[in-house]
Amino acid sequence: SVSRFILICNYSSKIIEPIQSRCAVFRFKALEDKDVKKFIERIVKGENLKIDKGAIDAIINIAEGDLRKVANLLQAAAALKAKIDEDVIYEVASKAKPQEVYEMLNLALKGKFEEARNILRNMLVKEGLAGSDIISEIHKQIYKLPISDQAKIELVERCGETDFRISEGANELIQLEALLAQFLLYGKK
Repeated sequence: SVSRFILICNYSSKIIEPIQSRCAVFRFKALEDKDVKKFIERIVKGENLKIDKGAIDAIINIAEGDLRKVANLLQAAAALKAKIDEDVIYEVASKAKPQEVYEMLNLALKGKFEEARNILRNMLVKEGLAGSDIISEIHKQIYKLPISDQAKIELVERCGETDFRISEGANELIQLEALLAQFLLYGKK
């Protein structure tokens, strides 16, 4: 008899070649936001959950078209609070809030480094976020900032360098403060 199994992963390149050669790889594209919203609404109705619009938008933002993430986020959030809001979604996902990161970057661009640094410290210390998660959100927010395309390109490169240093074991706070300082410099240009 032939044994068959299903291996589910997000990145097939992370599976060793001998296993890949014996498998059929099926790639699925991420679902669109409207489809994710329908799935959320179906779960909310079926489980009789109370959720606000901000939480739905947060789930769509974090899930990035992956329904497994949607289900996991809703399950974890429902276990924490009777009424699911945006704050509880970011809390269970351990992700940085986009508005908070955008505000931090804007403050740095305006030369208000101390205020930007306080937001960063709050995310790292009080909210307990990982430096790599904060960098991921910084990367997303760069494209929304009122700076030149050249500055955006250079800041994306700085994000990559900072992420690499942190993955190699460098101090998260020091590395992220150095990255914030780069935003300060581009704000003065």
